Amino acid sequence: MRKILAVAIVAGVAALFIWVFRAARQGEAAEKQAEVVKIPPRVRRTPAGDAVVTLDAQAQARAGLKTEALAATTLPQEIQAFGDLQEDPSQSFTLRAPVAGTLRRAKTRDWPDLGQTLADGSVVGTIEPRLAPVDRVNLTERLTSARAEVAATSASLVASRAALVRARTLNAQDKNVSDRALQEAEARVKGEEARLGAAAESARLIESALATAAPVALSVARGGQVVEVLAQPDEAVESGQPILRVARFNQFIARVDVPAGQPVPGFVSSAQIVPIGHEERLLRGERVSLAAAVDPKTQGQPFLFRIRDPGLNLRPGMALTAHLNLPGAPRRGAVIPRSALVRFAGAAWVYVQSGAGEFSRREVALDWPVEKGWFSASLKPGELVVVAGAQTLLSEELKFQIQVGEEEAKH
Repeated sequence: MRKILAVAIVAGVAALFIWVFRAARQGEAAEKQAEVVKIPPRVRRTPAGDAVVTLDAQAQARAGLKTEALAATTLPQEIQAFGDLQEDPSQSFTLRAPVAGTLRRAKTRDWPDLGQTLADGSVVGTIEPRLAPVDRVNLTERLTSARAEVAATSASLVASRAALVRARTLNAQDKNVSDRALQEAEARVKGEEARLGAAAESARLIESALATAAPVALSVARGGQVVEVLAQPDEAVESGQPILRVARFNQFIARVDVPAGQPVPGFVSSAQIVPIGHEERLLRGERVSLAAAVDPKTQGQPFLFRIRDPGLNLRPGMALTAHLNLPGAPRRGAVIPRSALVRFAGAAWVYVQSGAGEFSRREVALDWPVEKGWFSASLKPGELVVVAGAQTLLSEELKFQIQVGEEEAKH
């Protein structure tokens, strides 16, 4: 009887435990079901299959949603071409050994290294001349040439200064000479002065080398960033051998290859240049000339444009897109602000307000940059686009797609 009573008690306790456990589970399920709040769907599909996100005023305020009306604009007929940046030869300087000898470090500084910036006239080291009889004859010939260069440049400088005086006089007299012609005359004078200074310095150095075997200072006439170091201290160098090269990156040459078979008018004098990674900046390129050779890969007409003072961290070799103006009536469209763009699935999109609290996503092409954004012919001026909070709308749309996918999977 005791065993039977013990078994009965254990069975009763087990049954009570199971009943309590089931009751607790049912209570938790009831509480969770009670906590579920039915939220009306924020996304619907149009008959065409496009998604429309709906947000009330409170939800828009929480998301920081802001809209802006598209401004009207016009864009000239253009052709799009591609190319790359090249170093402007006028902005580089190669330091060469004035005499044969051995390179030595300067007493007050280390030997220049790649990436270092040198000022105009910086002394980077010295060279101990090595003057054999043949070298002395060679230096004498070079000195004669340098003095002739000084004389010729001096005569040319006198003529250029006279031309500049005439240009200034005529420019002041009712613009009988254009401002551009005056600037070119000033540039010629500066160029001749630079040539004269370089020739005089070269003659002085050669004279010094002939007069004494004392070390000759190596100085950079035009400063810039060191891009090549072609010799090191304690190395023997020959006369005229390059030692280092510096360059300035405040001016570039843009080589642009027009697609093969695309005619370009000969009067094209400028282009809008957009370096890769700097789509927010439009740089003006002034035509220099046609390139000396056609790219065998593209077989298109090659142009060279000069970009002055871009103010960006650009370097030779960077890819670019160029827009060359063509004759014809300008195109009409709207300006898409950069803040309105949303990147998704490898494309660019904007959200357009299609009704009260309703926003639909539209794909846009980013082929034609303008000063304040991108030109679009598919959107109309006056349409309201979301310029703040567009990412929230995309999140709502993606959540809706996930929910629809889960429901379809259940069925």
